[in-house]
Amino acid sequence: MSALPGYRSIKHNTMFVKLLLSLTAIAVITVILISTVTYSISADNSIQNAIAYNESILTQQQELIHKELTAIKYAASGMITTQSYLYHTNGSGKLSVSSMIDLSNFVEAQKKISPYIDSIYLYYAPLELVLTSRPEIRTSPISTFADRSWLEVWKQQSDNRTLWLTGRMDGFEPDQPAASLLQKMPLIGQVNGAIVMNLKLQLLFDDYLSHYHNKKGATLVLGPHSELLYSDSADGDSLLAQLDPARLTGGSGYYMDDSDRIVSYTTSELTGWRFVDITKRSSLLQGMDRIKFIVVTVAATYLTVAFAISFYLSRRLYRPLQSVISYIGGSEAGHRGGSGGPLPAGDEAGFIRHIYDQLVRNWETLMTEKRKVDSLLTDNHTAIKEKYLNGLIQGDSTDQAAELLGLRLDFTRFAVLTLELEEPYPVKGPDGIQFYLFRYGLMEELGADIDGEIFAKDDKRTVILLSVPAEEDDFPLEQAKRLKQLLLTRYSLNVTIAVSRNYSGEQSVCSAYEDTLEALNLKMYIGKGEILPYGILGDWKSQEEAYYYPYELETKLLQALLQTDKEQCFGAIRQITRTAIDRKLGKANIQQLFFQLSGEIMKTLVQTRGDMSAVFGDRPAYADVLSRAETLPDMEECLLDMCGRIIAYHKEKRSKMTDVTLQLATDYMDVNFNKNISVDTVAEHVQRSSSYLSRIFKESTGMTINDYLIQLRIKRAMERLQLDLSIEQICREVGYANVSYFNKIFKARTGQTPGQYRQQQAADRLLSQGKEQAE
Repeated sequence: MSALPGYRSIKHNTMFVKLLLSLTAIAVITVILISTVTYSISADNSIQNAIAYNESILTQQQELIHKELTAIKYAASGMITTQSYLYHTNGSGKLSVSSMIDLSNFVEAQKKISPYIDSIYLYYAPLELVLTSRPEIRTSPISTFADRSWLEVWKQQSDNRTLWLTGRMDGFEPDQPAASLLQKMPLIGQVNGAIVMNLKLQLLFDDYLSHYHNKKGATLVLGPHSELLYSDSADGDSLLAQLDPARLTGGSGYYMDDSDRIVSYTTSELTGWRFVDITKRSSLLQGMDRIKFIVVTVAATYLTVAFAISFYLSRRLYRPLQSVISYIGGSEAGHRGGSGGPLPAGDEAGFIRHIYDQLVRNWETLMTEKRKVDSLLTDNHTAIKEKYLNGLIQGDSTDQAAELLGLRLDFTRFAVLTLELEEPYPVKGPDGIQFYLFRYGLMEELGADIDGEIFAKDDKRTVILLSVPAEEDDFPLEQAKRLKQLLLTRYSLNVTIAVSRNYSGEQSVCSAYEDTLEALNLKMYIGKGEILPYGILGDWKSQEEAYYYPYELETKLLQALLQTDKEQCFGAIRQITRTAIDRKLGKANIQQLFFQLSGEIMKTLVQTRGDMSAVFGDRPAYADVLSRAETLPDMEECLLDMCGRIIAYHKEKRSKMTDVTLQLATDYMDVNFNKNISVDTVAEHVQRSSSYLSRIFKESTGMTINDYLIQLRIKRAMERLQLDLSIEQICREVGYANVSYFNKIFKARTGQTPGQYRQQQAADRLLSQGKEQAE
């Protein structure tokens, strides 16, 4: 013991040095963590403040722009009221000259209401006339008006009569997209039409967005379809491409994208536009140098104090360790015969570890021997028990084995429950290994709550020997219901459970198991996932009869399939299934019946020249599905799927034929409208019957073939009335031989004779030219 302090490991204080270094390392790591967390909190606060500032600026700018847009919206609403008093027509249904002058001046005056209004269109649908504030064109027929991309939006039905249009094509400046406010009429008055106010969006955004110079990011304005309306950055298109529109949800908010950029946004309730600010996170941390200096100073101070404390604590900890080393060393020397031999090489910790390893090795040797004995006993016990239980249900029994195994079943009164698992299984793996592990784990868990024994009979069936209390004959059935519900809700296992009668005596186990096998045969008729007590067998037993096949139902099924009557087809299949159940057909009869029906269904597809691969794919597998089917509902579902696919295929094929027929018919009439053609002529061209063509044409276009032909001829006549041609010549060119009949048809369709229509068009052109010269 006296020589121990002279050992090299203690003399050089190696453990002391390690303790000192360990405590110092802890202090350094602590400082780094605290510094990192402090800096992160400060940086996060700075970023959150910047986000809040950006959101407030975006909201303020949006409200200012809303103020201007709201004023423009109210101006458009006010125009509806005013123009209704200025609008007057003459006896021929045209706009009077005084109204045209008043409305033109009114539109020009309304343009000056706001500096952000570029031009105004006043459109009257009944007159097909547009009045504008543009200096180069005051009035124009809508058919020749250059800027008409807003017209399609006006024609669409919508609940809102005020629409904000962005990114539409400008007919006067095709290289510049237009933004407009579209106000549908009438709101007050009887005139149907629209007021279109074209906006100077770039000027509006420059006035309200470009003055913000204290921000560090870029501002974008996106339209309702996420198109770019404005950007104060030269790379606005690039920034838009990097945005994720799906994350711009709700009224306002922010998110951080994959490039470490902060995207703040707010959505306009008036127009649906989004105001977006994109700021790099790194630019918000440029003012953190002062915080870095404070953190470094505090960390250095903390390290100095921590080092001093570590030195003191390590000394205090090392002194008790010296006493332990002296004690262990003395004991080891005494164990070696009292000689003070040298300790193993290394420091104090190595010496202690050496002694500890010796103790661990001795303990592990003892535990290894114990585990070998326990493993032999456990493995043999499990194998004997499983072999014994399987022997019971096969008619073998040994009373001594039951006593040795300590079964929880005394065979005084018992029943057998056979569980048959139904696919799909909840756990899958290579060769089913994972499922078997899950299954045996499930058996152990269920066995803890069962007064009896549970074991696996084969890959699919699990058998339960259940003790039945006295005077509780329905106990097995109640337990089966509880187990089925438990397996379904907790493990998502669909299971069919067969329940035997109640028996007594070990020798009756085989009879009880055979009861469950007979009950499981009813799964073919009742279906999967049911409880099948032996008592219901009497209702299903029937005498063997000759092979039965439902020829009348087969004929009904095939006729419905050829007529693509899905409801009648499915009804026939379900009636066949019902007949098989009512007649209590045998399993072999049912399988042969459904195989033959599937073959007949396939024949109908071949007879109608159907494409087998288009309906069922490259490898139809219905024969395999039917051969694997265990229940009537499975077989019925297979036939329903086959018929559903065939019917859908035929309906799609007929739909495509109808579309091609209509296109050929309209193309033929467009080319030959001026010839003596009729419904029969068109039907002969498309190679279809007249009645069939008339029916599908009426269903698709809403008009008859004659109505379509008359409409086409009137349209061509109106185009030729703009030229210097006589009415007689135009009559012949559009396919009419009688001028009087042509005049009658033209007036019935347009409300004017051809001459009146030509005079009106000439007057409209003169009036337009006069206004242009006056301006």
